[in-house]
Amino acid sequence: MLAVRAFDALLRERGVPYHAERPLAPYTTMKVGGPAEFLVEPRTPEDLAAVFSAARECDLPVRFLGSGANLLVGDAGTRGAVIYLRHFGRRDGLHVGAGYSLPRLCKETAAEGLTGLEVLAGIPATVGGAVRMNAGGKHGEIASSVLYVDVMTPAGDLRRMSKEQVGFRYRRTSLDGAIVIAAGFDLRPGEGARARYDAVMDEKRKAQPLGTHNAGCMFKNPPGGHAGRMIDQCGLKGERVGGAHVSRKHANFIVNDGGATASDVLALVERIRSRIPALELEVEVW
Repeated sequence: MLAVRAFDALLRERGVPYHAERPLAPYTTMKVGGPAEFLVEPRTPEDLAAVFSAARECDLPVRFLGSGANLLVGDAGTRGAVIYLRHFGRRDGLHVGAGYSLPRLCKETAAEGLTGLEVLAGIPATVGGAVRMNAGGKHGEIASSVLYVDVMTPAGDLRRMSKEQVGFRYRRTSLDGAIVIAAGFDLRPGEGARARYDAVMDEKRKAQPLGTHNAGCMFKNPPGGHAGRMIDQCGLKGERVGGAHVSRKHANFIVNDGGATASDVLALVERIRSRIPALELEVEVW
């Protein structure tokens, strides 16, 4: 309690915008989960450095929230500071802030005749979140188009990292506790970018439960396999726990019907994994 009061006082003293005990469900695409002890909305790198400093002084954990996709927040919520970078959402050519919408960036660059990001059409993420988890699908990953990444370390230092230094791999990076604040992209003019964007979006509309409350693909594809196909082959499409069910359109999606809890979703995850132990979660659980 003393640490919480001290953190609250430090944020007020340094003028950093925040909300105490803020429900996180509205900030996630799954629409479940309890509150953040602190939801902090830094406006500048200086604000962000102040948050890191205050969290260190008060020994509070720090988490990062982007678009709320690829995330499942537990019903009890999360302790410490959740940093929400909605104010870091500017685009200057191919230098793009962490809070910028990835779907918007993919659509814009395809319309501008730039190739590279059109293959990520329809992935619900911010640029920062997409870089951090190396977002992608069967058509490609964001790592293929990244030139550099600007981060702030937990010590409050700004650093520009090359693509190689970021350590991109399947749905992971080597960023550790550093937070992405912007990224630069290497996109080239080329014919057919808009057509490829439209084709990817059409394919996703047919194959995925777009427009529903879900966190994206729940499980990583195991080596040489496809999680959705494996779940389907076990006859688990439509399987339900409470207000959550396995999508009948794509079995690697769990959908909140509107009344699900995080406990419902996690129980359904465990039911699937009891049948297919090799599956590893792609979604981050808080």
